[in-house]
Amino acid sequence: MTDSPSISSVDYAQRRRDRALQRAAARQQKIPLAAIITGVVAVVLIVALEMGMSWGRVHPGVTVAGVPIGGMKPDAAGLTLEAALPKQVEKPVVVVYGDDSWDVPAEDIGLSFDYDRMVAQAMAVGREGGLFGLVGGRLSAWFGRRDLPALPVAEATRMGKVLAEIAKGTDVEPVDARVAITGTELAVKPSKAGRGLVHARTSAEILSAMVATDRQVAAVVETLPPAVSDADAKAALEVGKAMIAGPVTVTYKGKEWRFDEDEVAKWLAFRRSDTPLPDSEDTTQAAGSLTSSAPADVTLLAHISSEKAGKSVVPAVGAKIGRPAKSARFSTANGRVSIIPSQAGIGPDLQALASELTSELPMPASDRTFELRTATAQPRITTADAEAMGIKERISRYTTTYDGGHTARVSNIHLLGDALDGKLIAPGATFSFNGSVGERTAAKGYTEANAIVNGKLVPQLGGGICQVGTTLFNAAFESGLPIVQRQNHSFYISHYPDGRDATVSWGGPDIKFRNDTKHWVLVSVSYTGSSVTIALYGTDPGYDVEAQKGPWTNITPFPIEQVKDPTMLKGTKSVEDKGINGRRITVTRTVYKDGQVVREDQFRSHYKPKVEVVRVGTKPKPAESATPTGTPKP
Repeated sequence: MTDSPSISSVDYAQRRRDRALQRAAARQQKIPLAAIITGVVAVVLIVALEMGMSWGRVHPGVTVAGVPIGGMKPDAAGLTLEAALPKQVEKPVVVVYGDDSWDVPAEDIGLSFDYDRMVAQAMAVGREGGLFGLVGGRLSAWFGRRDLPALPVAEATRMGKVLAEIAKGTDVEPVDARVAITGTELAVKPSKAGRGLVHARTSAEILSAMVATDRQVAAVVETLPPAVSDADAKAALEVGKAMIAGPVTVTYKGKEWRFDEDEVAKWLAFRRSDTPLPDSEDTTQAAGSLTSSAPADVTLLAHISSEKAGKSVVPAVGAKIGRPAKSARFSTANGRVSIIPSQAGIGPDLQALASELTSELPMPASDRTFELRTATAQPRITTADAEAMGIKERISRYTTTYDGGHTARVSNIHLLGDALDGKLIAPGATFSFNGSVGERTAAKGYTEANAIVNGKLVPQLGGGICQVGTTLFNAAFESGLPIVQRQNHSFYISHYPDGRDATVSWGGPDIKFRNDTKHWVLVSVSYTGSSVTIALYGTDPGYDVEAQKGPWTNITPFPIEQVKDPTMLKGTKSVEDKGINGRRITVTRTVYKDGQVVREDQFRSHYKPKVEVVRVGTKPKPAESATPTGTPKP
């Protein structure tokens, strides 16, 4: 009988086999782990060795916009980029929109590159981002996959000018819906969407294209919706219809005046809700609907214009209501200035009337009857306003003389002097002779007098204005204030200071100068029968003016024009209009303050030759009496 192994012996043998399998598995696991550890150590050693080799340098293989800078120190990398990148932007970027295009050269936008930042980004490759960034960045660089972008930068002002030029071809202002008024008929004029250049995005596109292969980009344009929609205008139209749906009665001191629908329609106006009333500073909201106040969004509002209503109401009432307000005025004499105080007035309160009409007329329950009230009318310039202007002393003065025998010319000079006297120039504002006195017309009292036209003296409406213009220019010259515009006469006039005359004409040459002081400037004009004086008053800026007259140059003899005169005997001549040689001169004005030069101006005058007109006689001389001669007969 064969003996069977015991249970304990079997278990023992199984356990031995299990332990053997475990030891074999452990040996198999130890081999890959060791290999991994060895590999990691090797990589770390290689990276450490590579880091040591590239210490303080850009990692090998790194490029910026295709420019290799690997292995270079930061300074050398920066110089390499500075030499290479500008060559990549020599061709302009073309911005297109529809059929239009604009070339944008790099110099037009003041293009440069942020070299320091590009070098810093290159140096960061393989040095940031932990172990993965350290190893991955360097491996990608070794295999040529770390090309960093260039960082172009534009000068903001220049880029702005380029974008503004592009916008001229892309931008179209949206058109708000509006209400047209024809008699008592109202009609909505539809709105139109606009479009506008998106400056920031277009700028970014241009900069990107500067360093790209494709150098053409599309202008980024967005649709601009109108502020006032057709629906807004339709709502305002309904309000307007209610306003002019019947006559209006205005009462004053127990009397009343009735205005029919046609007249009331002339008072109606419409405005955007984000704009103030055009004829007042009244903040009362115009009507936007029949039942509610104006919406928060921009819309169209119907209102009664106080200015338009006043043109009907005031003449109808007839009698003068109250008294007009009087603004403070300045009086000058002997270099001193004083203030004539302002006076408040009393007048019809047209703004209150218009506000009440605007509020009540749309209401169905309104009886359409309104009382005209009076209110204190404040002067345009109060005494306090005048005192705050800083007009306290004379800054400069200049006088020119003229022949008092030319009555028409003298009249024009005096009329123009009155128009100019008392004009005020705000701090920083530019004064314009033409803009201040307006067109010289017969309706204003100007008459014909000799003036220079195309190099000749001819009668012209307002002749003599250049006398005042030249005087004003010299007063501004002596003040030291900046001269913005001045033009000399076409030919030399001896009674004006050499190179310091000035011509003006409506729609043509003008005299302009700027008040660069911190206070207001007053123009004061006085005249006699043979002279005109213009002075500027304000707070003396402390300017010292030095004028230097250059030599006469380019002397050009005047031409002579002969005119045949059958009333004069042959061989006789008479100068009808004396000629003047052409010439040039430069006057230099140097303005000092506290011994330092503030500005230096050169006023160049080019005078053309003035034609001399000579009348030449063509009338035959009378024949001398003939004495009979002959040989006597023997």
